[in-house]
Amino acid sequence: MLDPFGSFALFQVLFVIMFIAVIVVTIVRVLTTSKSKVEESSKSEVIKEREVIKEIVKIRCPYCGHLYEETLDRCPHCGGKNA
Repeated sequence: MLDPFGSFALFQVLFVIMFIAVIVVTIVRVLTTSKSKVEESSKSEVIKEREVIKEIVKIRCPYCGHLYEETLDRCPHCGGKNA
């Protein structure tokens, strides 16, 4: 006589094995996909930096002696005109 519960137990064991295999395959795919995305993003992301150096020259006002930037037309302290 065939045991009706024996074949059901075998089916359960096979189902659990298949379920675990699907989970493992899914995890492996997710990990490999995320690795390749990280590598692609690090390769495609280029950061360019440029340093701008600005020289500020100050001159002394002939009227009050205050120092101010050369680009100004008048002394911000006394209003004297740049010579």
